[in-house]
Amino acid sequence: MPPDTPSAGRYMPRLIAWEITRSCHLACRHCRADATRGPYEGELATRECLDLLDNIASFSRPIIILTGGEPMNRPDVFEIASHATGLGLRTVLATCGAMIDEASAGRIAESGIKMISISLDGADAAGHDAFRGVIGAFEASLKGLHAAQQAGLGVQINTTVTSDNVEKLDAILDLAVSLGAETFNPFLLVPTGRASNLADRTISPQQYERTLRWLAKQQARGDIRIRVTCAPHYQRIIRQMGLLDEDGRSAKGCMGGQSFAFISHRGIVQICGFLEVPAGDLRANGLDFGNIWETSDLFRKMRTGECYRGRCGRCEYAPLCGGCRARAYAETGDYLAEEPLCAYRPKGQVETGPGGDELDRKILSVIQSNFPVQPRPFDALAQTLGASPDELIGRTRRMCDDGLIRRIGPIFDSRRLGYVTTLVAARIPEEKLASIAAVVSELPSVTHNYRREHDYNLWFTLVCESEKAITDTIERLRRRTGIDDIHELRAQAVYKIRVDFPMSGDDLEGKTKTPLPGKAQTAGEPMDDGQKELVRLLQDGLNVSERPFEEIASRGDWEVDRIIVRVRDWMSSGVIRRFGAVVNHLRLGFLANGMVVFRVAAKSLDRAGCKLAQRREVSHCYARRTMADFDYNLYAMVHGKSRDEVRRVASDLADQIAAPDGWEVLFSTEEYKKSPRRYFT
Repeated sequence: MPPDTPSAGRYMPRLIAWEITRSCHLACRHCRADATRGPYEGELATRECLDLLDNIASFSRPIIILTGGEPMNRPDVFEIASHATGLGLRTVLATCGAMIDEASAGRIAESGIKMISISLDGADAAGHDAFRGVIGAFEASLKGLHAAQQAGLGVQINTTVTSDNVEKLDAILDLAVSLGAETFNPFLLVPTGRASNLADRTISPQQYERTLRWLAKQQARGDIRIRVTCAPHYQRIIRQMGLLDEDGRSAKGCMGGQSFAFISHRGIVQICGFLEVPAGDLRANGLDFGNIWETSDLFRKMRTGECYRGRCGRCEYAPLCGGCRARAYAETGDYLAEEPLCAYRPKGQVETGPGGDELDRKILSVIQSNFPVQPRPFDALAQTLGASPDELIGRTRRMCDDGLIRRIGPIFDSRRLGYVTTLVAARIPEEKLASIAAVVSELPSVTHNYRREHDYNLWFTLVCESEKAITDTIERLRRRTGIDDIHELRAQAVYKIRVDFPMSGDDLEGKTKTPLPGKAQTAGEPMDDGQKELVRLLQDGLNVSERPFEEIASRGDWEVDRIIVRVRDWMSSGVIRRFGAVVNHLRLGFLANGMVVFRVAAKSLDRAGCKLAQRREVSHCYARRTMADFDYNLYAMVHGKSRDEVRRVASDLADQIAAPDGWEVLFSTEEYKKSPRRYFT
């Protein structure tokens, strides 16, 4: 087994940030270490540093981040880096860039380092220098960046996000792209060290949510990679938005003690640099980092997550997020307390019921299906709902930040855009299910991927550019996984596709207003390049603002009036099935969903499908192909507050279409992927 491969149930360090010195010539306002020029007594000597690297390499192969202070202040930095890379440890340098010139950049490259990070906290000298506390810091950082690039080093731009620069992140990101950076890495401020004096510069939980949602949308751009640090609930947000990293999976939020560790200049091991609670002292342990990693009580607590308190202790996203333990400690003195900058309320914690108060529920009830397609949509909503546009914008933003609303925009009919879609069912041995589900989720053509309670336990949706692409994708999956029991269940008729969750008890027994006819899907007319561009502009959704369509127009070659006319035309022709809010049904209390399948005589199929489409509890209804050992031909997706409710609805539906015995419910038990298809990319 390679040394960086964890054994069963064993955590291994994947990333170690090592403060090789605390000395620094800057006086940054946010510095966790409150670093100055020094010198600092008790820093690890060169021999200790080399022995420590030997110990780390003896049992793992993490990435080593040489940081500070300013690591270039340490005279033996190149010797330390060369020793690390010689041991096979990928090593990077985190620097302000001011001490890098042609000669030092060459020595960095010679030491085996391939990548450095440089911090830019403003889009210009005024913003950056004010934050860093030194006039000329911006120019010095740029000179260092260019010298590094000339030496063949890759560059990552780090930015600490505060209220001073949160509204300028787009400009800083554009600067990073123009400078040729490979990665943009925003750090969300943690108020420790000198940053504890920046309480008034910490962004609010609502700003935090909006910022992370904006960063999540930037993942789709192809000119730079986005990595977010000190923002563990980013992992919740990308799932709420239906996004994953480019490999189809995503990292853990807070990795402290699980795959990440910090080592101070004096050899104190911590879960991160911002939480100054010791996990162990290297000198007291004979420079045996491995022993601290394996036995530290602090690390063990971080690995179980069972001790979290407050909302973090109740949150369904805790295993993915973990909250920022350093922020909790800075705020309360308890590193296990809830994350103070998280606006999310766990399931069942919405104080006034699904959707908040009555006005929230009215907003959600309207905008799910009827978001006004006009230049000032919230003005039109104000006339309908009896509240001011500003209040509606504020409430809608809050519901987006709180995760109730995933996005607002068009739901395109894939077929009308020229794509082919199908449902796929697979029977996977239990011991292989997780790994094969991960392989399926990696495919960009997979939009939904679920585990369901049945012998056919993996169900996913494919949206491809052609019939051949569907067939080829399924065949490649069979070859790659070694599983032959993978079957395409193409829709032969579509009776309903309308996800619209009721906001009050009076609506629960209501019927949908616009059921779709039981006809096979038909392809639309081919789109020209301009129309494809508009699809690309719209598919990520609208920002919540007074004039959201103006923001769309500013990003492409379309005028607002043309956008509105085209969107309305697409809604009339069925290219857009619905223009409105996509909500998080779990946050609204719809905790169970079941795919109800019926066995219906062919002559009665259309009539039965149209009856099911009338029911509000049914969001999707199709006639599908059958399999020899799965001969159900009518499918209805039902959402409910509980499994019992879904079963009651399913039984009622079976009676309604005279199929009292030929049906069953396949409950989803795990969501592996839920991501909208990106068209014409």
